[in-house]
Amino acid sequence: MSTFDPAYILELADLADPNQLWQLAGIDQLDLPDNKRRQLDAGVCLRRHASHLQDLIEAKAQGKSMLITPLSPNSSASTLVDTPKRHLKLLKDRQ
Repeated sequence: MSTFDPAYILELADLADPNQLWQLAGIDQLDLPDNKRRQLDAGVCLRRHASHLQDLIEAKAQGKSMLITPLSPNSSASTLVDTPKRHLKLLKDRQ
């Protein structure tokens, strides 16, 4: 595979967290031993990355850019915006 598409990243998330610990209630996640916590974190990080990548793919398909605002160390908000002119030049140069 030449690129990491969202489906492949989700596949990796399933390998990293085969027990689907991310589906546990937050209170139950607090009691996980360190090795299970790392398993949970790996799966969550990969799932977030896949979601982020899917959003970027959708932005590109619409000819838009994605604006990301950090809300906390572990969360953000995003929206699609018109692509800035300086970024349009970068896009043109890569095509």
